[in-house]
Amino acid sequence: MSPIEIIYEDEDILVVNKPAGLPMHPNLDKSRENLVDTIKKMRSPDLYLGIHQRLDLQTSGVVLFSKNTRVNPSLARQFNEHSVKKIYWALVLSPGHLRQREWECNIPLGEPLKRGGAVTWNRPNCKSACTIFRLIQRQGKLLWLEATLKSGRKHQIRAHLAAQKMPILGDTLYRGSTAVEIKNQTVNFPRVILHARQLSLVHPTTGKQLEFIAELPRELEEIWQLCHLTF
Repeated sequence: MSPIEIIYEDEDILVVNKPAGLPMHPNLDKSRENLVDTIKKMRSPDLYLGIHQRLDLQTSGVVLFSKNTRVNPSLARQFNEHSVKKIYWALVLSPGHLRQREWECNIPLGEPLKRGGAVTWNRPNCKSACTIFRLIQRQGKLLWLEATLKSGRKHQIRAHLAAQKMPILGDTLYRGSTAVEIKNQTVNFPRVILHARQLSLVHPTTGKQLEFIAELPRELEEIWQLCHLTF
């Protein structure tokens, strides 16, 4: 495993760019690499890492950890109150004509019916969920979307896009396509094309407003180029 990119670090918090395919924390398989243990190998085995957010296994991007228990209450409050701004990038196929470039999705979401399965939506006991979507760029039927979370449900962006008949490319759990034709060339999507691009919050000690950006990993940069998407 290559070293994890450190976006920001001080005595209270650590912000990294998580690679896709790396679990957040240890599980029953002690031999399996995970983000927490990888960071500890880079820094110190005794480093405290408080988890306040989680990214799915196949999702890359910005993740914040606390480095001491003193700052946990402030961070927990900000995440629980949804005052932390979380922005993601995703690639999808358009289901047809987009009526607007920015829209709000308020489809209630539930829990998966089985372990490792897709979450449910619009069913009894589903909970409110809100995502703001914005079209960044279009290339034929391909849409590059920005998604801003206003709540924090499991698989929220993935499920909201699937419910709108726009599953994320590479997201086989929600029936997303794994390959498309772009300008007479086949582009393959080996994993969920979802990246946690930006995280903004108030520093738990200084009170300063902070904004962290996670650049696209190399495999997504190559996909953006193959899809003729420009920054």
